[in-house]
Amino acid sequence: MKKIILLLMASLFLIGCTNEAPKKETTLTIYTSIYPVQYATEQITGDLATVESLYPPGVDAHTYEPTTRQLTYIARSDLFIYIGAGMESFAERTEEALQLEDTNFLEIGEDESIFREAEAAHEHEHGHEHHHDDDHHHDVDPHIWFDPLRMIDMGERIKIHLSTLYPEHEAIFEENFLQYKEKLETLDAQFTNTLKDKSEKQMIVTHAAYGYWEERYGIEQLAISGISSSEEPSQRELVALVKRANELDLRYIVFEKNSSNHVASIIQENLDAKDVYIHNLETLTEEDVNMERDYMSIMQENLQVLDEITK
Repeated sequence: MKKIILLLMASLFLIGCTNEAPKKETTLTIYTSIYPVQYATEQITGDLATVESLYPPGVDAHTYEPTTRQLTYIARSDLFIYIGAGMESFAERTEEALQLEDTNFLEIGEDESIFREAEAAHEHEHGHEHHHDDDHHHDVDPHIWFDPLRMIDMGERIKIHLSTLYPEHEAIFEENFLQYKEKLETLDAQFTNTLKDKSEKQMIVTHAAYGYWEERYGIEQLAISGISSSEEPSQRELVALVKRANELDLRYIVFEKNSSNHVASIIQENLDAKDVYIHNLETLTEEDVNMERDYMSIMQENLQVLDEITK
């Protein structure tokens, strides 16, 4: 907390003393946290905004802290959009610290109806009681972007907020949203049609980010780590997971393209399992940027992996 306060104090000083941060121009300047929020915002604003994620390629979205310069970008922007629910470790503190600045914030998860409850999900995935503190952010699963229909909900919240701020562009936001919604409904249909006749849908994953696939398409995740990638499993949990994997004869471990997991590598050796890779979409990699991959193309690649490892 002390670190982020010092950074924010420095950022506010820099706002008045430097020209290095981008200045507002005729188009809107919007910053977001994770990539799926950037994608949804770009789709809805079209040419009306320049939209950028604060996260550099390949970082861990759960633990990343922005630089002082990035904080000045938020303060000088027209809008900063983030998931909330503990997904971004810095976002709520940043909004509180910049209350006196002329900056708009949108927390997608302010209305928690967009989330599934994480408590029951944790017990189901790990098979034991889960204790947590009183912070409501630990009670939900923030990885909503894996569910195309919840991505529509995210887009609708962005559209409504933008239309409130800029009513003169409401018709454009609405038209762009309808096109965005149609694409995501098509993606949901692709997932449904590919996975609906599968009877063996379990997969070992590095952390419990894929609960929305279970809720929507019946994909059961056996997670090595918890909702956050920083949550380390106990020895008992690892033993139970290996036992369950052997009972189910699982011979794949799903790694994430933009992160590494030493514990998962050890389990892979014990199970003599093949590795496959799913993109967690929290940030784009350098390769993604160079290959011009986006949310839709990456999700379709993820679906190909699911089709391969399920029966």
